[in-house]
Amino acid sequence: MVDPRAYRQLATADRATLILKVFGTLLFLWIYLATATKRLHDRDRSGWWLVPFFVVPALFDQFSDLLPTNSNWVLAVAWAVHIPWFWGLVEMFIVPGTSGDNRFGPDPLAVLEDGSAPAPSTKSWDQQSEIEFVPPSASPPGGMHVKRGA
Repeated sequence: MVDPRAYRQLATADRATLILKVFGTLLFLWIYLATATKRLHDRDRSGWWLVPFFVVPALFDQFSDLLPTNSNWVLAVAWAVHIPWFWGLVEMFIVPGTSGDNRFGPDPLAVLEDGSAPAPSTKSWDQQSEIEFVPPSASPPGGMHVKRGA
């Protein structure tokens, strides 16, 4: 995370790098939130479980240097904050997803009774009907074009 106290100390030349880092961080944060929420949905949990699992411990770690170092209550708060973090790691990476359908949709790993995989739903986006691959010699700089009117 970015320390707001250090922002005013940046040189003007470093601001372009900071803007690039902010956009890169936002991109990776978007990807992380999407995959973590999808995993929590696979576990039949709301995406809001990311708050106690990862947001609260991250905020505590970011600002823990502002807390007194010689106090026992800080250690108790640190343990209380990091126990949900550890639980989140177990929940996200060790425990298997719910078997069968849940409130967020069908089981993606479900196998039909005849042994075949389930047919994709009609609501899904068919990438092959949207994108056509064109050899580089047949087009300007590219390799992929969006089909118009598909």
